[in-house]
Amino acid sequence: MRSNVLLDKCNWSLLRIFRVIVQEGSLNKAAIKLFLTQSAISQSLKRLEEQIGDPLIVRTGGKFYLTATGEIVFEASMMIYSQLMDYEERLNTEKNSLSGTIKLLVLSRIESTRYDQLLHDFHEKYPLVDFQVDVLKSKEIQQLLLQKIPALGIGINQIQHSKLNYQTLINQKYALFCSDKHALYTENIETIDQIKGHGFISFQSEQLNDPLSPLSEVREKILKNNRLLVTTNNMDEVIRFIKNGIGIGLLPKNIIEKSSNYHLFKQLPPFPYVSIIPISLAWHKDRELSLVEQYFINDLRGVFNVNHSKK
Repeated sequence: MRSNVLLDKCNWSLLRIFRVIVQEGSLNKAAIKLFLTQSAISQSLKRLEEQIGDPLIVRTGGKFYLTATGEIVFEASMMIYSQLMDYEERLNTEKNSLSGTIKLLVLSRIESTRYDQLLHDFHEKYPLVDFQVDVLKSKEIQQLLLQKIPALGIGINQIQHSKLNYQTLINQKYALFCSDKHALYTENIETIDQIKGHGFISFQSEQLNDPLSPLSEVREKILKNNRLLVTTNNMDEVIRFIKNGIGIGLLPKNIIEKSSNYHLFKQLPPFPYVSIIPISLAWHKDRELSLVEQYFINDLRGVFNVNHSKK
């Protein structure tokens, strides 16, 4: 066996397969154990022997025996396996012992499968971490974060403050909808100018009230030819009034598309959507994050494929 070959050339995957071959006593049993084909097991053994430069197994009479080199390599693989198991146990102990509170200030009705999965996976990894969640308006979230309260905020931040870090999580697409109980449901509407004489259900939120928002522009255009019929700050009420044919309104497309009553709604122009409103994670630049917050942000970056902060 050439010097330093185990250090310089061997990889753990091949050593792991060799360890299982020896422990199971046959290539076929090792293949079953590792959910691989016998051919793949044989090729791995061949590659390991080529890397080391010596045969590891001698086959005779339907059985195999370890060569002197094979004995050394098997002993090395068992030592590595034992050390890795020890490190794995220590890592799991550290994760399972991580505790603390994550305070989240969030916008209502955040619809995201990835966000839901993040919460589930984070709890599975760190079961001792608890959450405190307050549902607020985006403006209130930003004001509280600027006071350096120990919290992370998730909301709409069309105007970004220089003292906060921002990371975009969801690009929420808004569109104009009616329902099957509304007169426009059966009409062929190609432009927003064709929508006249109907009631508009207004969702009073930051993205609509901001005069610079594209949603506000479309809202004003609709109201030139239609009547403001219902005003509410609750999205569920907007959906209720639209669903019952009382009027038309602007809603996030993903919320309607995930609804069990999706077939009852019809999207109206402009197409493919009115505007994209980003939902972002935010926290104060000068506040020291707790360990659990750092873990949460790191996992969140992985789920949403975020690499850096937006200043």
